[in-house]
Amino acid sequence: MIEDLGQKSGWALLYGAALAASFCPMLFQLLFATVAMGIVGMAHGASDLAVVRPEKRVLFLSGYLTLMVLCLLVWQSYPAGALPVFLLASAVHFTVEEPAQSGWLRRLALGLGLVTIPAVFYRTDTALLLSYTGSSPHSLASAISVMHGIGILCAVLIFIPALVRKDYRTLTGVSSLLFFPPLIGFSVGFLILHALPKTHDRRRALGCENYYDYLRLTWPILCGALVFSLLAIIFVFPEAQKPVRTLFTLLTALALPHLLITPLFESNENN
Repeated sequence: MIEDLGQKSGWALLYGAALAASFCPMLFQLLFATVAMGIVGMAHGASDLAVVRPEKRVLFLSGYLTLMVLCLLVWQSYPAGALPVFLLASAVHFTVEEPAQSGWLRRLALGLGLVTIPAVFYRTDTALLLSYTGSSPHSLASAISVMHGIGILCAVLIFIPALVRKDYRTLTGVSSLLFFPPLIGFSVGFLILHALPKTHDRRRALGCENYYDYLRLTWPILCGALVFSLLAIIFVFPEAQKPVRTLFTLLTALALPHLLITPLFESNENN
């Protein structure tokens, strides 16, 4: 049941805010996505340092920060190439982090679906959103066609089994990806299908009895991410930079180290 991930009032607030933002201009949708993905969604990555052995934390942080800065530089110099790399890395990460017992087909469908399902009913809106990142119209047309086809297949592969199992969390997440505008749909789908379950798993793995204890453990990293984002906005991004591209750039810089660096050290910890 979806209530297992949090209180009903919290889900009502999330969906109420998502619905309201769906009818608002892009600026308000960006604000919703920033809070949903950049603050709530990134909370599960804030515990990355806690899963690394103390003697390896200096090396871990060095690699983490280096990749963050590299992401900023690549987005500034080659945004058309940075976007597909980020989307592909995200799809792989979502796939790998799904429980193995889910089966490889569902894991793959969910990983790819989180990235592609928003394009099923919102091809034009998705193309417009991605165009803000600096991608060329020709490459976007091809990419949206591929995303549309993969998104339909993934939605069917996820939705029908979830309907049979009465898996309401998955049904709600996929429905969000399908029916909300792309930026809102991905934000809500990301929270329901990936970020909140992973935050719950991390909290339990670290022995935190509640989310207050988890935030007490991770607040230095959360504050560091906020300071990094503010410094990047002030000193790196040009004043004329489109806010959508700024959001994608910061998400890449904050998420890619979590996708690529953390598993290397976390796997070593488990050996």
